[in-house]
Amino acid sequence: MSPDNDTIITAGPLCDGPAITANVQHNSEGALQLFSASCAGLRQHNDDACAVRLPASAELQRHGSLAAVADGVANAEAGGEAARAAINGFFSDYYSTPETWSTKHAVARVLHSLNSWLFRQSGGSSEIRRGWLTTFSAVIFKGTSAHLVHIGDSRIYRVRHGKLECLSRDHSHTLGPGRTFLSRALGMDAHIDVDYRCEELQLDDIFLISSDGIHDFLSEMVLTELLLDFCSSTPRQLIDTALQAGSTDNLSGIVCRVNSVGLPQCDELAMRNRELPFAPDLRPGQQLDRFLILQELHASSRSHLYLARDQETDALRVIKTPSVNFCDDPLYITRFIAEEWTGRRVSHPGIIKAFAPATERRCLYHILEYIEGQTLRQWMQLNPQPKIHQVRDLLGQLVSALRSLQRLEIVHGDLKPENIMMRNDGRLVIIDLGGADGPGLREQLHLSGECPPGSKNYAAPEFFFGDSASHRSDIFSLGVITYELLTGKYPYPERLGNHHYRLKSYNQMRFTNASSYRNDIPHWIDAALQKACATDPMKRYNALSEFVQDLQIPNSQFKAPQKRPLLERNPLLCWQLLALLLLLSHLLYFF
Repeated sequence: MSPDNDTIITAGPLCDGPAITANVQHNSEGALQLFSASCAGLRQHNDDACAVRLPASAELQRHGSLAAVADGVANAEAGGEAARAAINGFFSDYYSTPETWSTKHAVARVLHSLNSWLFRQSGGSSEIRRGWLTTFSAVIFKGTSAHLVHIGDSRIYRVRHGKLECLSRDHSHTLGPGRTFLSRALGMDAHIDVDYRCEELQLDDIFLISSDGIHDFLSEMVLTELLLDFCSSTPRQLIDTALQAGSTDNLSGIVCRVNSVGLPQCDELAMRNRELPFAPDLRPGQQLDRFLILQELHASSRSHLYLARDQETDALRVIKTPSVNFCDDPLYITRFIAEEWTGRRVSHPGIIKAFAPATERRCLYHILEYIEGQTLRQWMQLNPQPKIHQVRDLLGQLVSALRSLQRLEIVHGDLKPENIMMRNDGRLVIIDLGGADGPGLREQLHLSGECPPGSKNYAAPEFFFGDSASHRSDIFSLGVITYELLTGKYPYPERLGNHHYRLKSYNQMRFTNASSYRNDIPHWIDAALQKACATDPMKRYNALSEFVQDLQIPNSQFKAPQKRPLLERNPLLCWQLLALLLLLSHLLYFF
């Protein structure tokens, strides 16, 4: 049968004997061809499950095509139910994950959730006979890559240039002739350890995902011959040949051939935006598509912000245009486009909204919400050294916004007071996503690994060593902002000038206690700030909630500092007093 491209097909317990009565196909005449089959073999029930999906173009770009095989553990009471639940749950949940997630992260989250559910179905028991246990092997074809996911003893093979290679590793141990013990499976334990790898696709690659009922009974030579003769009936031929070779297990197989490998797939809107010319400098009264320019709000060497009125809705909007200084800089253009792409996928009151254009744009620009208020920098200048409880409230708002980015696997990368607005009602909004980064953005938009550091006094030190940004980088920037809110100073010596900042080692940076600027800052808040602003990312907080907690409630691990000897606190005074004592003793000796 030939299903629609967006249909999931699952092969389950559909046959009663050795005949292959369960055969499903999923065929695309384009870049990918997929065919699958499943059979109970000589057993009464089929505890295997397999499924394929080749979605339409938009979903194909976001999540890719998917093929998966699950083999329910035969000794488990609910092996078949576990296999079908794993297949159905993975297909449903994976295609519901945010497109800002990397494939690896999405797979890990979905499988962790599935494993927890299967383990609970077993009553939290690791005993195999009582378990909802299944193997799981899948290949996600996305862009020019194949993402491989594997747990158990099902297998993933690839034939390239006529040579067969097994890309997965069996999670089993041999107990003796004909006896093996499965060491890993979905539902076996509360925690899960899944193999993941990413392989670049090549033209005419052929993939096979099979349960052990096939590959345990066929030699590599036979597998290679059958796969090289790729056609819609290849899965049936694999099952037929395995049965003839003496297979006594359930049998399931999915075969796939790569018919073409083009350019890496990229978000369609982002691709179109790359072709747009830069907007000219705008003046009040000018028209840009449906927007009437009212005034210029901000101008820098990198971008321009204009207040504009949407003449269709009468709403005030902010138009952000790129600077013509970078019209020939591909990295700048990609990151400018990525800012809009990110903004349209984030929904939080503490992060500025980006709107989709209603019509085709004549040039490159963003449409952003207009926020009435002042920047956090302006508020800090008017409110030097605010009360600690005020700072806690502001910090809580920023943490809430950053958590929404973390859930989408996005690192902001350029937190600073100038990039944070305070609405007239006192609520904070992060207004600039130009430094946003993350694995999902790199997959979808093909951002390079290069991520320029933000402002020198707020950027995490690892940026200056060329390391990738992480959520700990945002925690460093947040720690610096919190420190500055409390003291009006930076926790490290200010980095001045426009020259490129160089950092030789983390030890080069010396933290100054906030209490040296404000006597009312307790030692435990000082210690929390120092941990958040630690130069080494591995010594910082791992979670934003931990930082917030330690600013509200004293952490018992933060010990009050011992009073230092006078010689350390004031060496000059110490030596002066010592000299005076020596002089007095000398005078007393003579008188």
